Amino acid sequence: MSVFSEGAAKFAEELEEDALAAGKQNQGIPDDLHYDCSKTDADIQTVLEVRAAGGAQAPPAEPATEMVAVIKRHCVITDLEIDAMVLWILASYAMDDFRVFPKLALISPEKRCGKTTTMEVVGSMAKDGLIVSNMSAATIYRLAEQMQYTLLIDETDTFLKNGDAEINGLINSSHTKSAAKVTRCVGENHEPRVFSTWMPMVLASIGVLADTLMDRSITINLRRKKSHEHTERVPADLNEISEPLRQSISAWVEANRAAMRSQSVDVPNIGNDRAGDNWEPLLAVAALLGGSWPGRCERAFRELTIVEEPEQQTMLLRDIQQYFLKSGSLRVTSKELCEALTGDEDGPWKTCSNGKPLTPHLVGKLLRPYGVKPKTMRVGDNTPRGYEKAQLEDAFERYLS
Repeated sequence: MSVFSEGAAKFAEELEEDALAAGKQNQGIPDDLHYDCSKTDADIQTVLEVRAAGGAQAPPAEPATEMVAVIKRHCVITDLEIDAMVLWILASYAMDDFRVFPKLALISPEKRCGKTTTMEVVGSMAKDGLIVSNMSAATIYRLAEQMQYTLLIDETDTFLKNGDAEINGLINSSHTKSAAKVTRCVGENHEPRVFSTWMPMVLASIGVLADTLMDRSITINLRRKKSHEHTERVPADLNEISEPLRQSISAWVEANRAAMRSQSVDVPNIGNDRAGDNWEPLLAVAALLGGSWPGRCERAFRELTIVEEPEQQTMLLRDIQQYFLKSGSLRVTSKELCEALTGDEDGPWKTCSNGKPLTPHLVGKLLRPYGVKPKTMRVGDNTPRGYEKAQLEDAFERYLS
């Protein structure tokens, strides 16, 4: 005889059926939701729908604001230079997505300007940062093969400024991805092997470095701290403290990697194409950060980029163009051209050749790389040599526009 009444037995049967139905309904629900008592069935369904649509997690927060705060805490640098450093570090995590990647040059006029401190701060946020104070040529490409470190070279002035042409060449080679390779013979059989030099580099120096290095760098000008300027000392465990920030940087870059590859940026024309190449990765990151960052990056680009004086042959080309524009003439003899250019008291041509004035011979020498040669022309009964405007139009358009 059953100990259950008929009503109790029916209730037990209904409970069993509900349990079976619930089991079927809960199949496929992840454990993190299945055991979360705070969520209703409707809440769980909403989460599942969001996950199914690819929205399981909110996009990572931008790390740039925290990076600015870290640099300001320890370094005496202008706001524009801080912005440039932050954008360079962020871009370095996605270096492989760019055709060209610049060095970051930390240049101080004298000692005690915070060079090593700034390098430590940059290194604490960099991807696989490695700080060294000297190195051989071989270690550069061996390290790049081992891992794509962010190589931070302190005391660069002590061994690069007047030094090893091979090391300079290797560092220069890492500027353009397609050319960031060197060949060396290895092993007992001296088999030729190709090594990569493609990795982010930070160069810290007292005084400027070789022109070729500076031309490939974003330059940060360090300054000695004034008595009233307060900074915090760098803690011994800064690298460990910064681990969450590096993870945040990495997560943000990875989340925006596809957009970084696909987008194109307009590089402001300031008359320096190499500088435009250097800043393109930073401009790309600024565009993804949005808000005030694109404008801040452009201001930093214009302020920190040095537009150097043109070389002598370019100045000559420019002044010949101005001569034709002002005179309205379509041709000029070499002698007349030299007289016109050396007659300008403010111009460089009175003392351009070791203190001596411009000559027809020097004009011909400077114009030869442009494919322009003097030609014989008739002027009355004379046949002097000179130049027609039409000869120079191609060079004007290519090098002065």
